[in-house]
Amino acid sequence: MRALMVSLSLWAICLSPTAWGAAQEVAVEEHGDGLYTFRYGLDRSLFLIGKDGVVVTDPLNAHAAERYRAEIAALTDLPVTYVVYSHSHWDRISGAQVFTNDGAKIVAHEQCAETLADNPNPNIIPPDITFEENYEVDVGGVALELFFFGPSHSECLVVMLAKPANMLMLVDLVDPPAAAIPSEPTVPHIKPWNILPFFKAVETLAEDRGVKEIIGANVVYTEAGNAEKVMAPTIGPVSLIAAQQVFWRTLMATVHQARLDGNVGNDSFVLMDEIDLTPFEAYQGYDQQDLAVIMRRFVSYEAMGR
Repeated sequence: MRALMVSLSLWAICLSPTAWGAAQEVAVEEHGDGLYTFRYGLDRSLFLIGKDGVVVTDPLNAHAAERYRAEIAALTDLPVTYVVYSHSHWDRISGAQVFTNDGAKIVAHEQCAETLADNPNPNIIPPDITFEENYEVDVGGVALELFFFGPSHSECLVVMLAKPANMLMLVDLVDPPAAAIPSEPTVPHIKPWNILPFFKAVETLAEDRGVKEIIGANVVYTEAGNAEKVMAPTIGPVSLIAAQQVFWRTLMATVHQARLDGNVGNDSFVLMDEIDLTPFEAYQGYDQQDLAVIMRRFVSYEAMGR
């Protein structure tokens, strides 16, 4: 088995009413070639242990970051030398100070730095190193390669390729075990004008590099066959990238046709009883009401470019 559980524990923490109030399950999995994933509750980040140091991604929050550092310290005496922000959303990148206090440098896309400067948060440390298109963080024998293909999930999300493990992570966009309908139906984070070119660029990258597997940044629960919910595997096939691209293409085509056929109400909602929903029913997380909200967002994009 590729994914070997290194540690699994329950961490009871007392937080303020505005923070996470429940005990959080923590786990670390090893995936070979110096690649590991760290899970805190329902969120995952990846980290790489090389000959010269450790690179971590997305500390999540201050409480998670403390445990993140402890789990890494249980595996190696090497320091965390870099923290990579996958994008600018606060729920993924808060808490890096626990690593920067030890000397780690923060890496992010230049647009993330601009976004964080315009929308600061005292719990988020600004990046030390920024880049425009591609960047590689090498920690000795292993590296994390970062690619920016334009706005997708936020203005600055980067696709992360772990080497030599050759696995991709697309945070908050694709998670095993299957292509899915977004869990947040208002999709405020999605940039419709570039979502299809983004996925095409990622698909091309995967083909060029011979990538076979992707890493899920979010825990997904699926039916076990007896109505019991089980946690889906952390790793899934690279084909999920193409499958998720098909979802967005189908969504945009359906909205476009609905507007042409007059099946959009004055409130910008697609008249769901008048369109064929069959292409969407097999997607994980399918819910007709949520789908209607997502479509409304794309009606607005088609009508006004926003």
